[in-house]
This record gives sequence, structure tokens and C-alpha cells, in this order.
Amino acid sequence: MKTLAEIDKAKNEATGRASDVARQLAFAGLAVVWILREASGNPIGPTLVAPLLLLVAALTLDLLQYVWCSFIWTIFYNYQFEKHKSDGAKIDIPDAINWISYACFWLKILALVLGWASIADAVLNKWKLFV
Repeated sequence: MKTLAEIDKAKNEATGRASDVARQLAFAGLAVVWILREASGNPIGPTLVAPLLLLVAALTLDLLQYVWCSFIWTIFYNYQFEKHKSDGAKIDIPDAINWISYACFWLKILALVLGWASIADAVLNKWKLFV
């Protein structure tokens, strides 16, 4: 059996690792968009605008997740330290403190999946595969 603290630690490690992989996949997707870009007129063709925007959104949400988490936990820590005057105080952590971080995490994953699906669609359409 595991304690809630062990489960929370495992969850934090998993979401942190998922964020690392998502970031790498987003950068890889941007490289694929760069490779597939059209040479004539518009450097990024209309079929690649959606994946480009989705991958940039995924990276933006990744940054926002960590900036928000850093901000809210700093505010929470400072408030609790001023209240208890000790780092060892036992306090209840409100569930809502992580809602925005979790929302950014899941939206980042969604944007990444949709970005790669858009890349796949662009590739399939460009080379008329499976059509």
C-alpha cells in the first residue's frame, strides 16, 4: 500500500515528466513544420498555420503553467510564513491552489495532440496518402 504523500509524489513526477516530453515534442513539431513549409510566396503555407499555432500554444501553456505555479506557491508560502512564523507549521493546502496549473497542463497536452494531428493531416494531404 502507498501513502497519499507517495501517490502525490508519483503524480508530480509523472506530470513533470509528461511536461518535459510535451516540450520536446512541441519543439520537434516546430522543426517538422519548418521542414514542410512551402518555398513559394508564403513561408508557412495555410495547411501548416494551425499546427504552428497549436504547437506555439502548447509551449506558451507550458511556460504559463510553471510561471503560475511559481507565483501562486510563492504567494501562498509567504502568506503562511507570515501567519505562522515557521517553516515547520502544519497547514491545510486548498485544492483550488493548483486548478490553474492543472488546466494549463491539460490544455498544453491537448494543444500538442491537436498540433501533431494537424501536422499528420497536412502531410497526408500534401502527398495524397490514404486519400
